Amino acid sequence: MTAVIRSLADSLRRFGDERLEALLVARPDLASPLPRGIGPLAARAGGATSARRALDALTLPELHLVEALAVLEDGSSPADLAAAVSSDPATIAPALERLITLAVVWGEDELSLIRPLRDGLRTPAGLAAPAPEDPSAEDSARRVARAREAHPEALEALAWGPSAVTGHGRLARDLLAAGIVVADGEELHIPRPVHLALRDGRVRRTHTAQRPAPSGPERTERIPGSRAAQAVERAFESLRLLGIVRGFDEDPPGVLRRGGLPQRDLRRLADRAGTSVAALATVLQTAWQAGLIGHDGQEWHPTQDWDAHRMLGAEQRWAELVLAWARGHHLAAVVGTPDSSGTGRSLLSDLTRRDGVRTRRGSLLRVLRTSPAVEASEESLAAALAWAFPLVPAEVIQEETAALLVEGEVLGVLDGGALTDLGQELVLALDEEISSADERLAAALRQAAPPPVDEVLLDADLTAVVPGRPAERLLPLLDWTEMVSRGGALTLRFTTASVRRALADGRDGEALLALLAEVSRSPVPQALTYLLRDEQRRHGRVQVSRASTVLTAEAEVLDLLQAAPESAALGLHRLAPTVAVTLSDPGFALQVARKAGLSPQAVGPDGRPVAEELAHSLRGGPVEPDLVTIEGPELTVPAAEAVARLRAAEDGEADLSVTDRLLDAIARGDEIPLGIVDGRGGVVVKRAQPLSLEGGRLRAREAGRDEEFTVLVHRITLG
Repeated sequence: MTAVIRSLADSLRRFGDERLEALLVARPDLASPLPRGIGPLAARAGGATSARRALDALTLPELHLVEALAVLEDGSSPADLAAAVSSDPATIAPALERLITLAVVWGEDELSLIRPLRDGLRTPAGLAAPAPEDPSAEDSARRVARAREAHPEALEALAWGPSAVTGHGRLARDLLAAGIVVADGEELHIPRPVHLALRDGRVRRTHTAQRPAPSGPERTERIPGSRAAQAVERAFESLRLLGIVRGFDEDPPGVLRRGGLPQRDLRRLADRAGTSVAALATVLQTAWQAGLIGHDGQEWHPTQDWDAHRMLGAEQRWAELVLAWARGHHLAAVVGTPDSSGTGRSLLSDLTRRDGVRTRRGSLLRVLRTSPAVEASEESLAAALAWAFPLVPAEVIQEETAALLVEGEVLGVLDGGALTDLGQELVLALDEEISSADERLAAALRQAAPPPVDEVLLDADLTAVVPGRPAERLLPLLDWTEMVSRGGALTLRFTTASVRRALADGRDGEALLALLAEVSRSPVPQALTYLLRDEQRRHGRVQVSRASTVLTAEAEVLDLLQAAPESAALGLHRLAPTVAVTLSDPGFALQVARKAGLSPQAVGPDGRPVAEELAHSLRGGPVEPDLVTIEGPELTVPAAEAVARLRAAEDGEADLSVTDRLLDAIARGDEIPLGIVDGRGGVVVKRAQPLSLEGGRLRAREAGRDEEFTVLVHRITLG
């Protein structure tokens, strides 16, 4: 005969190793730190904080079952639960099994919801919170039967709506007199038993057990392979847009006071790159999350990782970029829109960060992979996402769905609501280690892309045509030209403005002519040679440079500073024997000078001494990339190893700490003697039942009394 499951701890002790591993993977907070035994694990799973986190991870059918169990009495059967959600036991079985695996529900024939969720879900499925003055179920059924004779349509409308009722007319008075609604001050609401009677005892009208599939028009191609070619083109276009970061050293965008890149700078950069603001925002936001750009408090610059990234092949660079996007925590498509407080969200700032967006983005990408034959509509994707994350507000679901379609298309992984071949590989890479994921994506782009072209066709009208995807050696042409058209071939045009811009960025005209002579099928047109050399002669008559800090000292002192190894980080430029400048901020320059053995002094623009704090107020030194954080806790040890340790502790092979013993007592519902250290060092012993352990505080009830008390764990001793 199977033993009756009397608690969550009993339920977990019946789990096999695989099911325990599944629990720890789904709720990794339970293993941080690893509890010493199944009892402490059960108590931790039944804690309020962990229970709320588990609730956020439920899908729509699982949430409906939890809501129904919060309404039903403890010990209800699976058949009762199925009836409460308008379904049958076989249909709800998978969702119920997962709830048991997640340690949210325990029992087999008699089901129980963990206490924090039963107490915390006060208004499940729109029902009012229970109240002592609520009528009985029988009385509620009689009230509803009488009221249906007079107002059948009104009661049908009220049945599946919220418990709060508005109105003060005749109908409201009739319903109040019939006991269908009750007054709560000036507000009206339907008591829970009456509301359940209106719903014929059900909590939910329907039960959507399966996730809605993406829907939309059938995906077709007029020319086979054209969609794959467009995806490849967008992938390389994202790398071209990333290339504007090279110009940040010469013309860096500013940093807003609250962090982020100003909208005017973003529009200016997008106009210069010949692309949309949304496309450039996607690429720059992704580069920031990948650690390729950062700021010093005043300006945005490439980080130290940028140089290493530029040395990689194009396919590898795209792989790193798209993985940083898929695993990132920010939305680029919302840049410029107001947040809930009305503040405009700026690029490269925490205002575009969204907790949980990485998980939801991955969920959408995976569901798109299940429907490769359709171009999914935004509405169907939002419905699929809402099913998987029912507690996320609808406006957030809509915003993130729209952002996915925009940003994914910019990077070449989406096309009109469908995954491209590159996007299909990205979904597979999401579950791989970073190195293998990088290699998978780079190989996919390498295989899909045509071989690069390393020749150019020059015309006398100053146009240059690259008949295919340009090789790396031809990319400098983009700095010297205006884009005319893209597609199977790349058409560029040399203009006076484009040549001047390249010269202003420090490009070498003679090196360009040498490159053109080497890669052009025909001689370099004379008009192009004249244009380049004429502009080169005019360029540089007035020289403008930047400096953040000015250092003045006697000539021999500056000589000593420049000779010191520590000053290499400053990059000093000597303007005169007694004057030098650096791009580093004053605070950093002061630190370097001290390390060089000097005694510097901070002065203002007028040369008078100022408080050194003013010099340090500007953040400087090496540019730091944005640190990529991890969403939520993660297992610190492999799941199998964690389960093995739990089993060993359960078998008595490990000594339990006071915390673990308290958690075990909570799981069992036992009364134990608690020794509580008072303020004078004495110990007061009470026999009590531990109820919960949160934030280092134990809540307990003394035996024979109804009052509860709270005590800090470090003041507790156990015999």
